[in-house]
Amino acid sequence: MPRTADAVAPVAAAAGVSPEATDRAVVYAVRAKGRIEETTVLALRSLRALAATIVLTHPGTLSPEHRTLLAGLVDDVLETEAEQFSSTSYAAAVERVRRRRAQTTEVVLTGDSWFGPVADLDPLFQRMADTGADVWDVVPPAPPRESFPEEGFPGVADRPWFFTVVRREFFTGSAWTRWWAEQSQPGERERSFASYVAAAGARHERAFDTERLHANDPALFAPEDLLDIGVPFVDRAVFTSYPPFLDRFAILASEIADMMGERGYPLGVLRSSLASCMPPKALNTNLGLLSVLSDHAVDAESGSSLSIAAVVHVSDIDEVDEVLRRLQFLPPGASVFVTTTEGVTAARLERLLEAWATTNAHTYELRVTPQSPGRDMADFFVGCRDILQSDEYDLVVKLHMRRAPWKTMNRLRYFRRYQFDNLLSSPGYVRNLLALFEKEEKLGVVFPPMIHIGYATMGRGWAMLQPHAKRLAKRLGIRVPLDVISPLAPYGGMWVGRPAAFRAMMTRRWTFADYDWRFQRRFGHLAHLQERLVSAAAGQAGFYCRTVLNHAHAEISYTALEYKVDQLFSTTRGWPVEQIRFLHRAGYTGYGGTVALARMFLRVNHPGVVDTFRPFYRLAWRGFRVVSAVRRFTSRLRTERGEKDQEASS
Repeated sequence: MPRTADAVAPVAAAAGVSPEATDRAVVYAVRAKGRIEETTVLALRSLRALAATIVLTHPGTLSPEHRTLLAGLVDDVLETEAEQFSSTSYAAAVERVRRRRAQTTEVVLTGDSWFGPVADLDPLFQRMADTGADVWDVVPPAPPRESFPEEGFPGVADRPWFFTVVRREFFTGSAWTRWWAEQSQPGERERSFASYVAAAGARHERAFDTERLHANDPALFAPEDLLDIGVPFVDRAVFTSYPPFLDRFAILASEIADMMGERGYPLGVLRSSLASCMPPKALNTNLGLLSVLSDHAVDAESGSSLSIAAVVHVSDIDEVDEVLRRLQFLPPGASVFVTTTEGVTAARLERLLEAWATTNAHTYELRVTPQSPGRDMADFFVGCRDILQSDEYDLVVKLHMRRAPWKTMNRLRYFRRYQFDNLLSSPGYVRNLLALFEKEEKLGVVFPPMIHIGYATMGRGWAMLQPHAKRLAKRLGIRVPLDVISPLAPYGGMWVGRPAAFRAMMTRRWTFADYDWRFQRRFGHLAHLQERLVSAAAGQAGFYCRTVLNHAHAEISYTALEYKVDQLFSTTRGWPVEQIRFLHRAGYTGYGGTVALARMFLRVNHPGVVDTFRPFYRLAWRGFRVVSAVRRFTSRLRTERGEKDQEASS
């Protein structure tokens, strides 16, 4: 049942409402608790000029911060006891409208299921004013849409109505009361409303002829066409659906966003809002947030207005000349902070930095930090915390040059090329990268895409750290959904970002001790966790991430990736979205042994049996791991004893 809430602000008289709208009300529904996004504020601002009364329905209690945000935009807030939107909240909200303003002639039932408006709404209302319809809407209500819960995209049982206008003759009649008294399945009320209106002897019309575009779900499957014929809204699902599903139907959300931008909609607001509620990798994919940059500067002065700090961790001093050469590509006046953990290394670095500083216009500071398993990440979040919390710098460039004796020479060489070429390829490239931040004020972090040549990162980017990541995100107050398979992350720990994008990560005052192996039980491998939570932390702060490549690596990466994907899909039928779903349902293949194949067969064909035996399987697996650990330990003891006996005999 709804709970009473005080009005946010009695603003109709001072809101500049047009004379034609003095008897119109809007009921705007929010789909989830605490999700008052910038796009919602933008929508309410447009609706404000068209309505004398706006009532907002919100699942749960509206926070004081959100009340402040909505001040001047809505007249009343209806808080419900549910955690998610329910269509029944519209009935209570309309009743509240009638009590507040008895002369209301029409009520708009809508909510945050769309982004927009991308055009002036006045012509729409003026065109429909002469229809004589008792009820009219903009596009057909969405049918039940395919969901992908195991991939992190669960179905939505009930969502705010798209845009339905109900006139006084209907919402004050007995048919309206009977409609809300009837039982209905979640999500079915909007879909069945038009037929109910007709059955009740009232008149229903649709503002746009969409039958020729798509008979079933034009809002999702024909968004470009809807924009072309003048529909001023874009369905939220165009941007928030499972990426392989959009891929199957060639729904290019990035191009639809560009169409919205051409019509004056602020794309920064769109991306920022999506970053706060979408898995970062899915957002990066759907909006095509990959930039392939040229080595020739589009504007030679780009980035000159930005104050830049570079934080560089160095443990491999033999290769430090390369990183110092790359730092010279930054605009003059950058502040360079070099961290290291060894006194001998620090002494050598000091001499190198003194000589380097005489040949460029950058300043430097050398910091010696404690030895820590956190390496460059500990130096960044602990040793350089003052830089991240300072308002002195617009951007922070994070680089490192550390030893990796476990990598082959080819892998190490390619890794460094991949990171440095895609962040600091040349002076012109750096100017183009910095221009992204100048043009897009909500762009938070830029880094290279997931490295996949020489590394088996794809498909296992979490590195078994996802449970730790969820706990740490909750502790840091990060509510952005995490990607299920692999996160969008700067694998390799190098990026360019705004300090404000890391503030959510800094809510805990980290210490070097937090990175110690003894704390792994609490945080997992903290350095790797922080690396994988960068994009989610940025989204929590209202920033989105971009990935960047230079032309050479775009050619290398795409062709290698296309070939590998082609090979992987060669043994499964259907579209990629179906192939992926089948493989996920089958589960982990292991090394293709009898047990793994039997488990996969049961998961696909007899999932109930798997659910029954899963606890026993987990117990057996834990036992196997314990036995394996004991065997490794005893083997190591025997080896050490044998070495000691050999030394004694010699």
